[in-house]
Amino acid sequence: MSTTKNIQIIEGDLSITEHAEHFLTLTAAYMADPMGQAKPWTEQQKVDLIREMKSHPSALILFAKVDEKYVGICTCFYAYSTFLAKPLINIHDIYVDESYRSHGVAKKLIEALDEIAIKNNCGKITLEVRKDNLNARDLYKTQGFTEAPHSMFFWIKYL
Repeated sequence: MSTTKNIQIIEGDLSITEHAEHFLTLTAAYMADPMGQAKPWTEQQKVDLIREMKSHPSALILFAKVDEKYVGICTCFYAYSTFLAKPLINIHDIYVDESYRSHGVAKKLIEALDEIAIKNNCGKITLEVRKDNLNARDLYKTQGFTEAPHSMFFWIKYL
């Protein structure tokens, strides 16, 4: 795997217009990706999303930039592990622009997230990954993630 040497990871601040725009662009690209398979937002949903994410007390957004181009995003939320009696970080979305995949961008995002988690005394980082997303699963394994031994099901109740 070749790596891109100029990968810069920055913490997102959605009160900065540039960050808000790239948050929407990269997340929309993920939604349109075969692994996202989601419908595009309406214009009102975009406005609501930025407003709500800006005020969300546990949101953490990391961007990956290569030569000033935003090429990746990792959207996370802090939570709390009652079993560990420590905070945790859940990776909700992680996406890298198709033309920058296999260049170490996602690895850099996860490494930066590891540093933030350690700095904030988190007990673990969690994520969900589709069974058929073999590339992502391979990446996560190389970064120290393991499949939960209890093999829980992921259930959804839409409201």
